[in-house]
Amino acid sequence: MKTRTRGPDSPQALARRAFVLAGLIAEAAYLYVRHAVALRLHWRAGQVDGARSTRFAERFVRVATRFRGGLIKLGQVASLRFEVLPEGITEELAKLRDRVEAHPYEAIAQQLEDELGLPPEASFRHFERLPIAAASLGQVHRATAADGRDLAVKVLYPDVERSVAIDLAMTRVALWLFDFVVVADLAHVYREIRRSIHGEMDYLREGRAAEEVAGNLARDPELARHVRVPAIHWDLTTRRVLAMEFIEGRKISELDAEGGGGPGRNEIVLWASRAFLHMMFRDGFFHCDPHPGNLIVEPDGRLAIIDFGMNERLSPTMLAAVRRNVLASVTRDPDLFAASLVESGAIEPEDVPVVRELALMSFDPEYYNLTPQEMMNLDFGETFRRSRELMKRLRTFRIPEGIVMWWRATSVLYGLVVELAPGLRPLDVFGPYVLTFMAEARGPGSTTPAAPLADARPQT
Repeated sequence: MKTRTRGPDSPQALARRAFVLAGLIAEAAYLYVRHAVALRLHWRAGQVDGARSTRFAERFVRVATRFRGGLIKLGQVASLRFEVLPEGITEELAKLRDRVEAHPYEAIAQQLEDELGLPPEASFRHFERLPIAAASLGQVHRATAADGRDLAVKVLYPDVERSVAIDLAMTRVALWLFDFVVVADLAHVYREIRRSIHGEMDYLREGRAAEEVAGNLARDPELARHVRVPAIHWDLTTRRVLAMEFIEGRKISELDAEGGGGPGRNEIVLWASRAFLHMMFRDGFFHCDPHPGNLIVEPDGRLAIIDFGMNERLSPTMLAAVRRNVLASVTRDPDLFAASLVESGAIEPEDVPVVRELALMSFDPEYYNLTPQEMMNLDFGETFRRSRELMKRLRTFRIPEGIVMWWRATSVLYGLVVELAPGLRPLDVFGPYVLTFMAEARGPGSTTPAAPLADARPQT
């Protein structure tokens, strides 16, 4: 029986972790109160607050890098909320995506032996000591099975569940404090984050998710020719060890824009978008983390989607409401937009007039369907101020089940387009899919294929 009196997961270390996190929460609360007072008194403290916020983000990155575990995961999630957090904070938090040090091989080998019943040298013909990737909760090693299968083996960090429990407890405290000053129900946000992170630490669940998505994407033959999911090898998989087919290739962000004789980067981004929109609008079960590290382009030009730990499922009712909401955005219909929020349970009918105002502002031709490049040249200060004022008038707003992760997936997918294909217009990608899926919803059992790729060409 293993005992721990020192080390990163000892009681003393966990107590220190909680103390440091409490300090971060206090600093965040101070920054928020200062900003709120400045807005109310019309202080011109934007530059000072921006510098303070950036220093806070830098401190969070240092703490997360030191303590790892759930802190890195929370920081990575926050870094993608560029529509909510200041740019200085999201830029600093984005560093956490590439700042995860690998655990020592000895700890990984012990975890493998605990899970598989044999040391790595007995479970595999070959197991590389150095990982090919290290993430917030686990790391991946290349290996060869006894029968010669080429594998990528993902191993959960030993005892990471204990440190994640502390991180989630302190996150709950932080969201409870801020729940009094925001429109959204942050307790619900916390429940979705907790469920997601716990799910990421269950590799049996991840393996089942990968197989379900693979089956769903295969229903579109054209999509299946361009996008695939690595096979899961269940004989070497447990709750803390996941053995999957090794994918040879490059991250989508490493692909040349022109493609060098193969498909260009814009085309690959479009196929990635098509795959994720298929999951999010047709299937209602989707991968929530479409960042470049999870999108591997194989030598033959096919795109492989990996890492299904973060996934979500929408109920049929919620999926229908989401489709109608995006259809309202495509057609600029404020009445349908408000009705879709009522249908989803996000608001009650009494808030429809306020939501119509929000929709009309969002559908303003000055801001409508802009490319990321065009958006960067606009000043949204007045628009954000008006949006905040309208949001404060909402009396019944709540976040529906599954929507936190749906919006996270949407944010990451949008960020992917911003980074790799900035000439794409959002509705040129989303619009044809929503219209197609709405048509399918009218007739059960319809086999209408997804919208053709040609409907979403990059702007030059």
